[in-house]
Order: sequence, then structure tokens, then C-alpha cells
Amino acid sequence: MNDGVDEHQSRATALAPGAEALLVHPVPAPRPQVRPPAAAAPATADTGGPARPSGRRPARSRVRHGQPSCADYGCTRPVCLAAARKARRERHLERAAGRRGRVDAGPVARHAAALRERGMSAQDIARASGVAVTLIRRLLKPPPLHPSQVSQVTAGAVLGVPLPPKEHPAPLAGRGQVDAAPAAGLLVELAERGWPARRLGRGLCVNPRTVASIRDGKYTRISISVDQRIRALHAALLPLDPVAAGVRPGDAARVRTWAERRRKAPPAPSPGLCAA
Repeated sequence: MNDGVDEHQSRATALAPGAEALLVHPVPAPRPQVRPPAAAAPATADTGGPARPSGRRPARSRVRHGQPSCADYGCTRPVCLAAARKARRERHLERAAGRRGRVDAGPVARHAAALRERGMSAQDIARASGVAVTLIRRLLKPPPLHPSQVSQVTAGAVLGVPLPPKEHPAPLAGRGQVDAAPAAGLLVELAERGWPARRLGRGLCVNPRTVASIRDGKYTRISISVDQRIRALHAALLPLDPVAAGVRPGDAARVRTWAERRRKAPPAPSPGLCAA
């Protein structure tokens, strides 16, 4: 078999006398690279199939090992897979019995909102019902934003939390936050009557500057405890005359003038602060 060396030697002998020939051995053609087949995903002892990909768990997830959702996130621990299989069996049994697994979330969201109005935060409702606090916060959002359906277990757990009495707020009230706009409107209404922020601060046990900031719309959210105190103070002071209650006439006239100017001025953009 001719490998090309004789051809190069014949060319070298054909050169003129005194010339030097450079013999270069032919370079073999590159061999095609064959990639090895991709390794199959390791099989688990519980399923016998490939392990599900992980990494989908949210950064602030509160799901723990042993819960069905942990297996949905890709966990292959036997306890998590067993919990997921049990949850699937229960869903199949409920469906076979003609019972729906999910129900309308409207009554549940309204009950959660009523619990918040009575002084319970999302964390308080979650602790009393056993439902994740993230789902409670979603139910407390306005109707277009909260879930349209929830499971029967979640609905029964939230609806089973009793409403605290209006006269005696829940002992855990104050840990959550609510929208500051309703409280700001109540403070503005008191300002129109002539109640200055200094007098309101004494009644609320907060700094007068905090009262003025909430009233001016500089806070988007306030604590439930502050919101409840503002509502109670508004109900107590609205029927009273500020001057007869001890407010100096000049202070009452000044805050009335401010409220009148604020009504005529365009609303300023809120910086998005939160008051404790």
C-alpha cells in the first residue's frame, strides 16, 4: 500500500542540482469524534424510574421533608415520596366518591379578611388554622388577585378559625400589617375637625411625627395595632369639639387650614414606607 512517501521522494530527485528538498510526511485525516451516550438519570428505590429534577423550590419556601409538596419540588427521599403517594391516593378516593377536591375560595377569603378586621394578622391565622402563611397572605389580597379555588382541607381549616370578639381583640393582634390608606383617611377627617397631630399622638401613644406621616400618606402599610388604635380614637374624638376638649384655638385653626389646603392640592406620590 502506497502511503505517499515514494511520491515525495520522486519529487525531491526531480529538483535541480544543489537544491534541498524538504520531505514532509503526510498528516493522517482526523478521525470523527463519537460522543459517548448521555448517562441516564439515576433510578430511585421507591419509583424505579429516573429521579425528578430539583432546583424548582422557591428560595423562601417553608416546605419541609415529609410533606407531599417536597416531592413535587424534586426531593427523592423515601418519606417525601411516600407522602406524595398518600396524597395522590386520597385525591383519587375523593374524586371516586364524587367529592370535589377544590372549592371556591371566595368564602374562605372573606372569612380571612374578617379575621384580619378583628385584629388577627396573616401569621396569626396561619398559626390557628395550620395553613401556610404564604397562602393566607394570598387569600387576603383583593378579589382579582387572590386564588380562585382552594382545597377542601384548606377551606375547612380557615373557616374553622373563630372570629375574635369586637370588644376584646385577639391577644396576638399587632404582629401583621395592613393598608395605611383607611387609617390615613380617618386622621385627615380628625384634622378637618381641628385635632392636631400632637394631641392625636398622645391618644395613640406614638410620636406626633408618625401621626403626621400616616396622615400625609407617607406610609403604605401600618401595623394592625396602630390601625386599631386609630379607629378607636377616631370614634371617640369625632363627636367632640377640639377646643372644648383642651386644644388651643390657634392649633385647631391651623390644622383646619392645613386640611383645607390638602383637599384642594393634588395628591403627592407615596414613597412606600411602612410604620411599625
